[in-house]
Amino acid sequence: MRSEFSAKERKAVFADLKAEYIYVLIPFVLLVGVRLYAGTWQEIVLSPDWSLISCVVFGQLAFKMSKAVAKSRLKTNEQQFGYYSAKRFFWIVVSAALYFGMIAKPSLLLGFFQFGLFFIAAFLHFSDGFAAYAMQRGKQ
Repeated sequence: MRSEFSAKERKAVFADLKAEYIYVLIPFVLLVGVRLYAGTWQEIVLSPDWSLISCVVFGQLAFKMSKAVAKSRLKTNEQQFGYYSAKRFFWIVVSAALYFGMIAKPSLLLGFFQFGLFFIAAFLHFSDGFAAYAMQRGKQ
């Protein structure tokens, strides 16, 4: 897929995706700064906000890809799209469950697990975002 896009076009797409993600990160930079200034590193890990934002990012990805499939001129394999949708829904549910777990009974183990989930969401934001762009452009 990448070979059909010029380097300039790829850079432009990733610049858009980075700009979107900066707006996601701003509250967390503030959260980390305030918690480090006024508290401890454990408070950062124990904040349920990490899993909540992961849930939001996974939901946005599912929406973005669904919209791209609907707009695309490409023939889409229903089974593959169904599998993709099921995986994103799975991550939404895991994120929500982790959020509720962190509210009900926070622990460092759950806190570090939600960091992992946050990084998965960040990675998928870029990979799925580029795929959605490619579909909307009608390229494979």
